[in-house]
Amino acid sequence: MGINMIKRILFAVFALVLVIFAGACAENEASPSKGGSDTLNSQTDDKTELIKVRLAIDTAAGGSFQIRVAKAQGFFEKYGIDAEISNFAYGIDTVNALLVQQSDTALAADYALVNSLGKGDLVVVSSLTRTNDKSAERTLLFVRDDINSPEDLKGRKLGVQKGTVYEYVWAKYLEKNNIDEGEIEYVLFSTPDEAMVSLQNGDMDAIWMGGAMSSKFTEIKGVKTLGNVFDSDVNISSFLLLERSFAEQNPDAAASILKAVNDGINYIPGHEKETAELAFKELKLPVESVLDDLKYTNFSLGFSQEDFEHLEDIKKWSEDHGILTDKYDLKEKINTEPLKKSFPELLTYTP
Repeated sequence: MGINMIKRILFAVFALVLVIFAGACAENEASPSKGGSDTLNSQTDDKTELIKVRLAIDTAAGGSFQIRVAKAQGFFEKYGIDAEISNFAYGIDTVNALLVQQSDTALAADYALVNSLGKGDLVVVSSLTRTNDKSAERTLLFVRDDINSPEDLKGRKLGVQKGTVYEYVWAKYLEKNNIDEGEIEYVLFSTPDEAMVSLQNGDMDAIWMGGAMSSKFTEIKGVKTLGNVFDSDVNISSFLLLERSFAEQNPDAAASILKAVNDGINYIPGHEKETAELAFKELKLPVESVLDDLKYTNFSLGFSQEDFEHLEDIKKWSEDHGILTDKYDLKEKINTEPLKKSFPELLTYTP
């Protein structure tokens, strides 16, 4: 056999090997990954496919520190969520964003929540905070210096952000102290900064304020505190809401949101200074005020029979006072599936 013939045979063999190798690679790339492609944490080239979720959170009341920490520490990504954060002044503003589909989640205190559930197909999936004896000390009634008792509020101008839980707090406080709403004047405001200016200028005489923002009101000249939220016999809780279609079509994602928030809650103890610095960076809240606030805030996840009865009581009160006109069954507005998937031990509510 000649040398030229040997070269041609070797070339042909080499070419055949290349064709076989290329075919094997193509077949391997076309093969589906184990576990399918429809799971939350499906893998492609060893990279997790993240589900984008738009989270609407507040800046005024609690500041949503547990959610901010979860975002900063990468806890959402850990559970397959690409979290996009949007800031709003109050919880009611996050609800409005959800109603017009500017966000996928909302959070709201109980009163605002109850009076919003009938406006869209929203569902409650978990609590976020609950008031206890300690946290109540941070939701304060600020008044002008010449107001020394509830009786002195008669004929005065009371600041309130319409649609928020403080509207309910004022109503219950006046009711408890036998003050008719016809004997006072409500002054509406949109942001805490606006309220501070109004209180400072005498355009309002009293206002409820909670969370780290309350420290700013203590600095206003001619203003003092008259009591805290328990003086109104109100227990404030806040909750996480989702659009029903999102919760039902993305049950794993909804559960993962709760897991990330829970990690945020658990991260804060022992990292208070870091949390306060994050709050200053994002909200320009004084570090010392946030550190103080973190001593009182009662972050929580779960949904209990007591949570349901609390919301049902507020719903009945709002209906009796002609505030809530949207008819709905509260039981139909609770979706417990995300909690069942993430933290079944925190679910004690029975429909």
